[in-house]
Amino acid sequence: MRKSITRISPRNSILSALIGALLAMIFSVNLGHAAAVPDAMQDGARHFQRADYKAAVASWQPMAIKGNPVAQNNLGILYLDGKGVKQDTSEAVRYLSLSAAAGSSLGQNNLGGLYREGKGVPRDYAKAAQWFMASAAQGNAAAMYNLGLMYEMGQGMKAEPFHAYMWYALAAEQNSIANAAAHRDALWNRMTPAAQKQAKEMTATCKSMAFKGCR
Repeated sequence: MRKSITRISPRNSILSALIGALLAMIFSVNLGHAAAVPDAMQDGARHFQRADYKAAVASWQPMAIKGNPVAQNNLGILYLDGKGVKQDTSEAVRYLSLSAAAGSSLGQNNLGGLYREGKGVPRDYAKAAQWFMASAAQGNAAAMYNLGLMYEMGQGMKAEPFHAYMWYALAAEQNSIANAAAHRDALWNRMTPAAQKQAKEMTATCKSMAFKGCR
């Protein structure tokens, strides 16, 4: 999910990041909203923020085993980075797959990142795009940015600036992905006035559709 938070590389790298932080493949741990999550989730978030990863694992693992998709996502990232547990890409894939299948936008985005990077799974741009689309349809800005990258670079599809602009613009509107606006503006400056008009119309249409079915 790698990405830009403290280190960035829109074409590689993986590092766990708080939700809202960006990376080219943004891999995010959800720390949740204090009033809306169980105590164990809050405890895990506090431990994670203090870099006490073993304690975070102890808080989140029981929830993940019971099927909590947010805890599954978070545990998957800890396995991916080897924080609080022995680094185990297979376990990371397993937990992120469970989270994604359960409908977590975070898990979907992060699993898409694994397929894009070919980390723990065979590189598969089609599957990456599928999971990013599912996540973006739920309003996940990181997934929108990742789709923008795939369209801009022609990963698994023909390079196509209109959809790349659209996804960058939608991600930028959420003000949580640092590089989205820069990518959006760079594309905009290379477009003709007619292309700019089309790109803006596509963006508005996708937004009106609540990000669903924006092909």
